[in-house]
Amino acid sequence: MRKVLCVLCCSTVWGLALGQTPEFYIEELAQKGSFDGDDWEDLLESRINLNAATQEELQMTGFLSLYQIRSLVDYRKHYGDFLTWAEIPLIPGFSGKEAQWLAFFFTLEPKPRSRPSNLRSLVRNGRRSLMMQTRTFFPRGEPYSPVSEQEYLQRPNSRYLGRPWYRYARYKYNYYGKLQWGFTLESDPGERSLSDYVSYHISLKNSGFLKSLVIGDFRARFGQGLLLWNGTQFGTSLSPSSLYNKETGLTAYASRDENKSLKGAGATLAAGNLEISVLGSFRSLDARIIPEGFTSLVETGYHRTPLEAEKKNSLRAWVAGVNVSYMGNGWKVGTTALGYGYDQPDVGRITYYNQYKNRTLPFGGLAVDYSGRYGSWLLFSEIAADAGLSPAFLGGVIHYGRDGGRAGLVIRCFTPSFTSAYGTDTGRNSSSSNEYSVQISACRNMFRKWTLTGNAWFYYFPVSRYLCHDASYGWDARIRMENQNCVFSFRQQRSILDKGITDKQSLRLQTTLPLTGNLSLGLRADGVNSILRGTGSEWGTAVYVQLAYRDTKEQFNGSFRISFFYTDSWDTRIYFYESDVLYGFSVPALYGKGIRSYLNVRYTPLPYLDVWFRVSCTLKDKPDVGTKIQVRFRF
Repeated sequence: MRKVLCVLCCSTVWGLALGQTPEFYIEELAQKGSFDGDDWEDLLESRINLNAATQEELQMTGFLSLYQIRSLVDYRKHYGDFLTWAEIPLIPGFSGKEAQWLAFFFTLEPKPRSRPSNLRSLVRNGRRSLMMQTRTFFPRGEPYSPVSEQEYLQRPNSRYLGRPWYRYARYKYNYYGKLQWGFTLESDPGERSLSDYVSYHISLKNSGFLKSLVIGDFRARFGQGLLLWNGTQFGTSLSPSSLYNKETGLTAYASRDENKSLKGAGATLAAGNLEISVLGSFRSLDARIIPEGFTSLVETGYHRTPLEAEKKNSLRAWVAGVNVSYMGNGWKVGTTALGYGYDQPDVGRITYYNQYKNRTLPFGGLAVDYSGRYGSWLLFSEIAADAGLSPAFLGGVIHYGRDGGRAGLVIRCFTPSFTSAYGTDTGRNSSSSNEYSVQISACRNMFRKWTLTGNAWFYYFPVSRYLCHDASYGWDARIRMENQNCVFSFRQQRSILDKGITDKQSLRLQTTLPLTGNLSLGLRADGVNSILRGTGSEWGTAVYVQLAYRDTKEQFNGSFRISFFYTDSWDTRIYFYESDVLYGFSVPALYGKGIRSYLNVRYTPLPYLDVWFRVSCTLKDKPDVGTKIQVRFRF
């Protein structure tokens, strides 16, 4: 009977999932510039197994209320492992929307069981996947055009050395979540090498007192991200649950960004409630080098011309750290010590927006973090100080109501001189410095089927920052009303730069209409009004129509969209989330006057083979076409 109910509900859940609620959060993070396709890939790869997670682990994720956690645990005890996401709406405290959201942060893999770890079992029972992708674009411009030998000698950096095709391959092996290894090969369009970037990792988990061991490329995420966090964080999005950063410790890195991983080894040892993590990394970075030292890091990842190629791996960087954590019943306290440095001094130009950056003292710092669940309350905080004794503090609380509502508050106090090259941007700036702010977020179920979410962020920058020579302030207030198929949102922002005070209002209307059991129609309209004091206002509008298809057997699905946009300038640009291949997404900035369309298709002709095809086209002054093909083998 349980399997019958799952089958009956499956088509309904997938129909609702066509709206892809998490796209709202991806758009918000992408607009800030702190989230890209590599972060999305990392997020999907680091999901927690819902069948294996303990009640304490579910409590510390920050996503669920105690009532939801107890309902999940009770259902799992009574019926066993979850078989499909269609079961989630059957559990008290959950709806179809929660099922969509959970699928982006949890997996439904079989619970790991004790199995022999001999060579025969490793070969027969390990899961393997090989994914390959290529893409190109039109028109290709002068850098790809033919050139004579004489002209190239005169202007060697005017042409790219390689072909205008992106190349990517990734292999992954997984043995019941205990042993994982893999490698990634990647080259950008215009790069000559077949594999300009090479990444590899080996990961071992839950082997006696050794909780985890990772060798090769890896990530380290501790506390709330002030001192050591080279990975994805959601603190700038709308949801109250996203205010809390769930640390994941040491994890393997399998993405393709050349600047977001550590390279070396790390291990976590566990003894009762005590955990000790140690890590060491030594890797090469792209940088601009002069005889006195390096002037800046180059994070584009491009090596297409002789000038770009000479910056590749020109700087050596080392990192060493240790984290000690003690966990009780629903709470945790930890301490992180970090040191890092380079083989050359930092001699970058000192200007108004980076004059407080630590350049001469030893690099590193010390941080203490705390998080705990007390009934319906989640408390979290971190206080850190760099090697120059400049402090930073982040603290917050989230309350979970019995009716599914949530409310959260975060306070950020970052001094202008706090410097941490391996922390994340937990505030408004590109680093956790020069900010005093308060962020409030709440959501509540209304009229049974509707959810009202609001977020207000008030911030003050005590000293100069990029594009603003003086102290400044601002705010960002958002409100959204949504149900399974409709969304209404409004946003009001104020920002102060050297050019003046800008107030911006954004309005969004979106709906999804099921046409048949497999086909749905999506409609959306956005409007933006930007007012710069003393110069008048500018406007921007954009609309789209989308058809999405998904069959119940998950053999074929796809979407087609056409968008129309008209904006007065870049300041009134509008962002639209677009579906993409596996581990990918696109959030283009639409500005000017034009039309954009795309077609994205996934086909599974065989149980072990998935094929994706995507083509997009933007028509403004001239057509801009991009194509992408991705293949994944599972065996």
